[in-house]
Amino acid sequence: MLMFSRGLFVTCFRIILSILAVDVGTALEPPSQDLLKHLGSEDFKERTSAQGTLLEWARKQPETAKDWLFGRAVNDGDPEARRRYTAVLRDLVVDDYLKDGEGYVGIMMTAVQVQVPKDPVQRTGVSVTLVVPDTAAAKAGLVPGDIIVEAGDQVWRDLMAVEKFSTWVRSHKPGQKVTVQVFRNGNLVPMDLVLGRRPPESGMFMFGQLPDSASLANEAELAKDAYFRNWFEARKAGK
Repeated sequence: MLMFSRGLFVTCFRIILSILAVDVGTALEPPSQDLLKHLGSEDFKERTSAQGTLLEWARKQPETAKDWLFGRAVNDGDPEARRRYTAVLRDLVVDDYLKDGEGYVGIMMTAVQVQVPKDPVQRTGVSVTLVVPDTAAAKAGLVPGDIIVEAGDQVWRDLMAVEKFSTWVRSHKPGQKVTVQVFRNGNLVPMDLVLGRRPPESGMFMFGQLPDSASLANEAELAKDAYFRNWFEARKAGK
């Protein structure tokens, strides 16, 4: 029979307690019943506020929260509460969607020749012709008329600037921060952009139409909706 000293036994016991404490400490506590009641409130502001608070709770441990929210979204007896649970669940699933794929700035662009201060050799810049709302470009403050003349360690001297810039952006992952130099009103302005996920190509291009910013933003939202629907149906099917 194996014999343990009292000191070794105490040490092992403390280790076990510490492991259990970590498990308990990191477990996701369910949201309060008071908060859940507000999801079905007749007051719109109360419902919206409760939904936002629930999303904050869910993002602390998203994988555990997805299971809890899915059960509520399917089985809760209050239709309004089910809609709110589903909306929060969608935001969690879209968070995953936005972390994957290729980087995306959110502009339409064309190549232009530009003389950059302190650079004796003319560059080819990427001129911004359209900014899609709620994208990396819009959040960073890019506007039509800005000219991107440097991205990371890249500068361009030929007519392939747009293609090279696009390839450079797509080589990064969504959520990555990149720095570009923008030529605006005769000055160089550094800008940090946190890249989004590149949405599917606009179908308008297939028919030779020039999409506007609102249409592109809408197509990006439709792509998120489709991703969530596929996730939700697969979950219902037990996949």
